[in-house]
Amino acid sequence: GGKDAASPRYVFTCLSPITRLLFPKEDDILLDFLNEDGLSIEPTWYVPIIPMVLVNGCERIGTGWSTFVPNYNPRDIIANVRLLLNDKPIQKMEPWYKGFK
Repeated sequence: GGKDAASPRYVFTCLSPITRLLFPKEDDILLDFLNEDGLSIEPTWYVPIIPMVLVNGCERIGTGWSTFVPNYNPRDIIANVRLLLNDKPIQKMEPWYKGFK
């Protein structure tokens, strides 16, 4: 009956200022957008300028397989992306967790 629906006070969202640095507006024309009731609502997928799976890490299990990707320092990732773009060998990265010593 809808009693388990979220409270209306939670429906407002907005982008963090860093979002458009990771997902430049200039790239929007390359994306396929979902359509709901005639309105373009969001991209089918996003294309960040750095591999976010390396920033956030990933740990998942599936049928017969498991995946673990540790977090890496965004600065190291950016440095390696720049190396790749300039046809230079990438540097080995060490897992990194903000605030961990």
